[in-house]
Amino acid sequence: MILAVIAGPILAVQAQKYLESIKESKKRKLRIFHTLMSTRATRLAQDHVAALNMIDIEFYGKNRLGKRHQSSGEKKITNAWKVYNDHLNNQASENRIDAWADKSDELFTSLLYSMAQHLGYEFDEVQLKRDCYRPIAHGDIENEQHKLRQGLVAVLDGEKSIPMAVTYLPPYQPIDPVQPEESHNKSMQSNSEASAD
Repeated sequence: MILAVIAGPILAVQAQKYLESIKESKKRKLRIFHTLMSTRATRLAQDHVAALNMIDIEFYGKNRLGKRHQSSGEKKITNAWKVYNDHLNNQASENRIDAWADKSDELFTSLLYSMAQHLGYEFDEVQLKRDCYRPIAHGDIENEQHKLRQGLVAVLDGEKSIPMAVTYLPPYQPIDPVQPEESHNKSMQSNSEASAD
């Protein structure tokens, strides 16, 4: 009886802490998923990259008695992220960039799909891939900024020069040069006048 009176509140507090940690973990996972969903049309955004890099931590699973335990959903997510990350770190040659981009889209969609299923969203892969809005102007702006940065770096590195064209020259007006003898004679005269004073 005494043991129940002492242990009851302690177990209740521990159970509450456990439930709060589960709730917080789910919140962090949802935050990552929401960020990836909201930035899926702008994958170079800093928030997008940060969310990707948090997947390994938030979907790691639990450590119990020194062993890692992941749910099947967490395993699918971390495996999809490993495959996608590996693809992102393998650069494509110029002539294969379109195929590389298509594969990136496929792997990213697979990652989102795994996360959606684990977190209780009923999205299909086509919806995840196609149902996002990205104005064409945003893509144009990104491309122009990229070209500007590349051009500036090439100029600063000395690989390129800034092209210039002369469009107007003012009319030529010669300046009368001062004759060296005249200027020498004038300075001699001023020196002799100064010594006479």
